Amino acid sequence: MGCVCVSERVSMPVCAARVHLMQKFSTCTNMFRTNSGSIHVKCSSLKGEHTKNVVVKMCGITSARDAAMAANAGANLIGMILWPNSKRSVPLTTAKEISRVARDNGAEPVGVFVDDNLDAILRAAETSEIEFVQLHGDGSRAALPMLLSLKKRIIYVLHANDDGQLLNDVGEEESSQVDWLLVDSAKGGSGKGFDWKRFRVPSVRSKQGWLLAGGLRPENVSEAISTLRPDGVDVSSGICAPDGLRKDPARISSFMSSVASPQQLF
Repeated sequence: MGCVCVSERVSMPVCAARVHLMQKFSTCTNMFRTNSGSIHVKCSSLKGEHTKNVVVKMCGITSARDAAMAANAGANLIGMILWPNSKRSVPLTTAKEISRVARDNGAEPVGVFVDDNLDAILRAAETSEIEFVQLHGDGSRAALPMLLSLKKRIIYVLHANDDGQLLNDVGEEESSQVDWLLVDSAKGGSGKGFDWKRFRVPSVRSKQGWLLAGGLRPENVSEAISTLRPDGVDVSSGICAPDGLRKDPARISSFMSSVASPQQLF
């Protein structure tokens, strides 16, 4: 059995953290960062190989420094909170700088909205030059039809309670037009998760799949991927420094290693 790393350019709207792992008998965890922003791990043997793409979104980014650190570690989506009531909210001037740094380092910027109406979302998106708008609260979700008509790229959030039961939904027609569905705990950004074993993946589908959020951290993300098989994962509190604001480089590195670990194979 040989383990070789192969550099390749991936042309995708959102570069996934690409993990090439053989179907059986492999323990390869070698990783490297490519210009495309992906993590590539490739193992080969007589048994063939297995590929799993997992998008990584790192949210609650509050500075250009943390944006660069997250993107360079392999994050595909860089999220910033544009809701003023959050402890991790950033002004639009900072959001614009984070957007620039994210793009310069191969990632795409995301603005998270909660109670904002359509006009506020559009103004903030234009000023901060974000790529995606994430609709996280009822106020912002109400703007979905108009945002779709304007061809905006959208991450639509569904919330699950502690037992893994969804608390809100989205119609099939609208779901098919958004880029991503994101399933989070009842209170996003709290660092609390929900019961994965009881959770049932929504029957509706988006353009690119669904992202799992809620209580993810380096210690449990591999299990989460193996259990629910999401198309991507979203982390915020799980990679924070003790102050709960800045991102911790060691925890970011550990999180990315766990995403790429062989334990996630299925």
